[in-house]
Amino acid sequence: MISRLHGEVVEIDGDGIVVDVNGVGYEVACTTALLSRLSLGTRAIFSVYTDVREDAIRLFGFDSVAERHIFLLLNRVSGIGPRSSLDVVSNVAIRDLLRAIGSGDVHALMSIKGVGKKKAERIVVELRDLVANMAGERADSLRGMVSMERSGEPPATAVSSDAVSALEVLGFARRDAESAVSQAVQGRGSVGDVGELIREALRYV
Repeated sequence: MISRLHGEVVEIDGDGIVVDVNGVGYEVACTTALLSRLSLGTRAIFSVYTDVREDAIRLFGFDSVAERHIFLLLNRVSGIGPRSSLDVVSNVAIRDLLRAIGSGDVHALMSIKGVGKKKAERIVVELRDLVANMAGERADSLRGMVSMERSGEPPATAVSSDAVSALEVLGFARRDAESAVSQAVQGRGSVGDVGELIREALRYV
């Protein structure tokens, strides 16, 4: 499975490019962000997703790991294939997309080109909890679980710290993450568990 390409851009056509890697040309459909930094003749390194089907093998290119993660999440939603997932990632900032999914904002998702009401509702239903869980799991894998014994923090503070770290993993600045978590705690009236806090905090980032 191809997950990264490093080569010379030899062709650009619409949202597709051809990258020459050691004499082999790979055709890649790219996000808008990736295309904006590419030009003919330049060498580029970027992550890709390989979509394997019975009748074709397609490559999709991304400007960042975050773009690829969100693409993969969207690609899991029923009725949304790789092409639609790429279009969504290309037409909205990652933080705005995560905010809309995490807060369950169907109307914000409907403002994205190519996303109607039913598709927006499916995205929220199928991904809202998954986004929060993914963020928490990735934060844990990067810094280990925070415990009262290891950190000396009260449980509520530890949960808030987990939520802040999870939002940072999703790409939000620490200042924004701390502010969002603080507002979420105030709005809820309590901290609760880290998954619930992350989902609530996504309303405020």
